[in-house]
Amino acid sequence: MTMDAVQDAPRLQSTGVPPSAGRASKRPHVTIRNLSKRFDKAIVYDNFDLDIPRGELISVFGPNGCGKSTLINMIAGLVPPDAGEILFDGMRLDEIKFGYVFQNYREALFPWLRAFDNIAYPLKMMKVEPAERKARTERLVARLGIKLDLNLYPYQMSGGQQQLVSIMRALVVEPEILFLDEPSAGVDVSLRKNMWKPVRECANPG
Repeated sequence: MTMDAVQDAPRLQSTGVPPSAGRASKRPHVTIRNLSKRFDKAIVYDNFDLDIPRGELISVFGPNGCGKSTLINMIAGLVPPDAGEILFDGMRLDEIKFGYVFQNYREALFPWLRAFDNIAYPLKMMKVEPAERKARTERLVARLGIKLDLNLYPYQMSGGQQQLVSIMRALVVEPEILFLDEPSAGVDVSLRKNMWKPVRECANPG
């Protein structure tokens, strides 16, 4: 794998959730083979291989411009690779349920919807009945113990509260994999602990 303008490639680190007994014997959740991507003449990834295990929080970190967001966006299907294959337990992305939390939380929520309806919106797109949408959203909020007035509109919430809503919206579909692109960027340090709680709860519900 080569990077344009920087020598340091993105690095991956498992954080937050200890591996369970026997996990090493399980096949990877995400399998990436021969992934390649270039922008004009800049080669970002060249025959890149990666295995991502199930049930762990995996961080991708490195200097600006090294391809962190590009990698996440290719796995999430937002940026098409030039070559290679990405599978989730042997299935394509359109065959699984996944969630995505964008870096720019101020533009991620629908400003005309209250927090509760923003969270439930993916269920509406899945054509889940209104009563079931309400019940599933309420169960998620109760499970995570989030103390937030869900009748507020995004403009009435702080940045950290908006990002919490974005995370809950991604979790409400009960995703098999959750993508987060610098979710704590621009969020006050005092709010980051509460912001990460639902992510850890999702990764390690026991």
